[in-house]
Amino acid sequence: MWPPALFVTSHSQVTMGAAPSNPVPVLPARYLFSFGDSYTATGFDISGAQPSLSNPLGNPPYPHTTTSGGDNWVDIVVYNSTRKDTVAYNYAVGANFVNMTAAQGQAYAPSGPVKELKDQMDQFRQLPKTILWNATNSVFFNFFGVNDIAVQVFSGRSYDNATKILAPDMSNYFTQIGQQYSLGARRFVVVLVPPIWRASVFDYGRATTAATVRNLTTIWNNAIQSSATSFPSRYPGAKMVIFDPTATFNQILDQPQQYGAPNNTCYSYPAGQPCLWADFIHPGLVVQKALGNAMNTFLKSNGM
Repeated sequence: MWPPALFVTSHSQVTMGAAPSNPVPVLPARYLFSFGDSYTATGFDISGAQPSLSNPLGNPPYPHTTTSGGDNWVDIVVYNSTRKDTVAYNYAVGANFVNMTAAQGQAYAPSGPVKELKDQMDQFRQLPKTILWNATNSVFFNFFGVNDIAVQVFSGRSYDNATKILAPDMSNYFTQIGQQYSLGARRFVVVLVPPIWRASVFDYGRATTAATVRNLTTIWNNAIQSSATSFPSRYPGAKMVIFDPTATFNQILDQPQQYGAPNNTCYSYPAGQPCLWADFIHPGLVVQKALGNAMNTFLKSNGM
């Protein structure tokens, strides 16, 4: 469970019946730190306005910069009515990899300085020491793999070659999460890769490359679950849980009309609705909101 909210007390003397000369600021009781790619990114800039209880995600102003056409799962989690005491530092950046070099994704790297999880960690290390997060009042989210997998197919690599390339990339994933542990993190949520082979870029699962993407996703997710299982034994005091978005995606994609979409083979750019996909590979509003609601339920069931 989360600790109660912390309060900064005023040392100014107050006479009976008089209001305090300065308001007493209330500090966040919970801190969320997220790392990932465009499925998670909200456009946060570490040099901009910082998260506060009145502005939980800091910058840019709500509704932020997402690929869904509006809210993504981070928005849904942070703005949930049960998390009014929570702020979130979202270091995720679109087109990022776990390890760009290991994944051999240089040709598809973003133009900015942040290209992989290590770069996001470098930004996290710049967090001011005055931010009072600790092992018990924070949760660290890591949601990678979409680009690491997709770039293998975009680059025309065979399944066998791709699996060899992804092996060190996946290993580095948990090396970086280990760095989060060394900096004080103890509670982790690792998100598996959803069924991206059902996206437009893979002809909604009908392209010849879709089977390769599906198989690589299985390899990736199995490896992540295996590493997550052994993580607490290697990092004492750590709690790591796996969130699998597959069921949420499939439930909606298998019944598109029940969710207001004409079918599951269209996308709505840039609105993110009524189709279930916002563009060639990014889920739209319905899927992202469902993902956020599922994540909220998952966090509560795990005491986070």
